[in-house]
Amino acid sequence: MGRLKGILKDGKIALGTWITINHPDVVDILSTLPFDWFVFDMEHSPLEVSDVEILMMPLKGTEITPIVRVPWNDMVIIKRVLDVGAEGVLIPWVNSREEAEAAVRYVRYPPRGVRGVGPRRCIRYGERPFLDYYKRFEDEELVLIIQVETAKAIENLEGILSVEGIDVAYVGPMDLSVNLGIPTMFDHPKFREALDRVLKVCEEYGVTPGIHTFSIEQAKKYANEGFRFIALMSDQRSLTTAFKSMLSEFGRL
Repeated sequence: MGRLKGILKDGKIALGTWITINHPDVVDILSTLPFDWFVFDMEHSPLEVSDVEILMMPLKGTEITPIVRVPWNDMVIIKRVLDVGAEGVLIPWVNSREEAEAAVRYVRYPPRGVRGVGPRRCIRYGERPFLDYYKRFEDEELVLIIQVETAKAIENLEGILSVEGIDVAYVGPMDLSVNLGIPTMFDHPKFREALDRVLKVCEEYGVTPGIHTFSIEQAKKYANEGFRFIALMSDQRSLTTAFKSMLSEFGRL
């Protein structure tokens, strides 16, 4: 079983961060730290499949699982990021059981899905036999994450998470708070009620609850509440946060 898949099944906390800067040095530097996963963001950062392929390369030989947030629940882009070596896929804007079922089909080969067969870097260009990848990857290694970011997703959560094959339900706090009509009000009762519902339904269906965080205090708080797939900011936000802290010591901020 893949390392991250095992961490999730054991109920342990998996820590990671988001990669949005298009340079492999960033990934290479961060890969020296004991993260469990990185998400390479194709939805809200200027990364394409060819960029992601290169950015994932520094993770070879590490224990960090490369995950790609695709720009949409689209079978073409999903198969392409899997072919270049993604071991996890994060799919935004999943609001119904039907959309969750589609996501599961898109990451699986026939007969269980519709992923086209054209493996490339994912089988190390033939070093790993395709049949081994075909038989083991989907059940033992792949981590499928759906993003919970709307009121509709919260309303349909039982139907979404009852779909077999979903590993993580990941809360996007910015989108969720905006879609609830309470932008960035993360302590608002409506937002707290939504988080409680995510935790409850995840437990009911054996899915790992995940969330994005913007500070270590927030990350520890959510971990104590039961979230187990936790993002520690992003490359860009970590840079600005660190330098803001240092500049403030000189009275520049």
